[in-house]
Amino acid sequence: MDILERFKKYISFDTTSNEESKTIPSTKSQYEFAKILVNDLIEIGLTNAYVDEYGYVYGYINCNQEKTIGLIAHMDTSSDFKGGCKNTQLVKNYNGQEIILKNGDKLNKELFPALNEVIGDDLLFTDGEHLLGGDDKAGIVIIFEIVKHALANLKSMKYNLSICFTVDEEIGRGPLKFDINKMHSDFAFTLDGGSIYEANIENFNASSAKVNFYGINVHPGSAKGIMVNSILASMYFNSLLPSKMIPSLTEGHEGFIHLHDIEGDVSQTKLSYILRDHDEKLLEEKKNMLVEAKNKTLKEFPNIKIDLEIKDEYKNMFPYFLKHREAVELINKTYLFSNTKISYTPIRGGTDGATITYMGLPCPNLGVGDFNCHGKFEFVSLTQMQKMVEILKKLVEL
Repeated sequence: MDILERFKKYISFDTTSNEESKTIPSTKSQYEFAKILVNDLIEIGLTNAYVDEYGYVYGYINCNQEKTIGLIAHMDTSSDFKGGCKNTQLVKNYNGQEIILKNGDKLNKELFPALNEVIGDDLLFTDGEHLLGGDDKAGIVIIFEIVKHALANLKSMKYNLSICFTVDEEIGRGPLKFDINKMHSDFAFTLDGGSIYEANIENFNASSAKVNFYGINVHPGSAKGIMVNSILASMYFNSLLPSKMIPSLTEGHEGFIHLHDIEGDVSQTKLSYILRDHDEKLLEEKKNMLVEAKNKTLKEFPNIKIDLEIKDEYKNMFPYFLKHREAVELINKTYLFSNTKISYTPIRGGTDGATITYMGLPCPNLGVGDFNCHGKFEFVSLTQMQKMVEILKKLVEL
């Protein structure tokens, strides 16, 4: 099975994670997919592959070397859009033309600048009705190729190889039941992200916030002096936050406060936010902005009740890699020997690797050639996926 065949097989499974679920994994489909991956790993020769009680898939190749490298990817896809893409569109040797998806939606280089990065590549697009799922099934497929290579070239391997496919990364729970002891690794790499010509050793510090507004609902005809409209209170609350501190107006190291969900009526309204910043102190300031907005809203709406819950999710791994350089130096050496350019860019998001790093397993992130993730305009560069396979072959043999 080649890269394209395996990738199309895996993205056809809907493995969306569910933030509201209390189970691990958060959806049954992830566990079922994990069992399929184990069977496929055994089929290619990794006979010790298994899925644990939480849905994590582990495997290990002993190459009689002193140190072990881990490779990690996640099985779940974002709940922002429907998973299980079966009707993909392959464009070979992309020349910069406008792409019309099968549902009629269009992609061009003006609206989606990432297309400028893949001129000449073979690309796989969605049907416009589903996520493609390259985040992160592209990473899983790449790891499969490295497992096949390692099993066929044990004598040329300079490291033992350990792999793990995690669950629930998209809802921030990927490392929740991740077991370092099962990895047996000295350092690891997550394969999860965009261009393969960018590596990541820094990411957002992340928090989430839920704000519940409780009002009083009565018949509008007799509401004077009685009704307290929770919707209006929530709108006032949001208006107190910086209007330009949002994802669509920020880039690079700039953080944001992102209102990503709103639901409710007169009696109760809930706002859900994510707070992000590469600087930990600036993230604290953003949390304080929510507290101040709550206090001001209570003064403006004296009969409203507001519950504000803020949770910390993960930390920026950059301070760790300032002091621990082995994994980063291996990336630099690998790309040099691969005659491939590499730059380090801040992740404007999260990665399992951040939490795993602070668990004691250094874990930078490498790209997989997936672009425009979390929506119907997602596409992968099959050319970059294959190139990453070749880069990783160098990494495990240097």
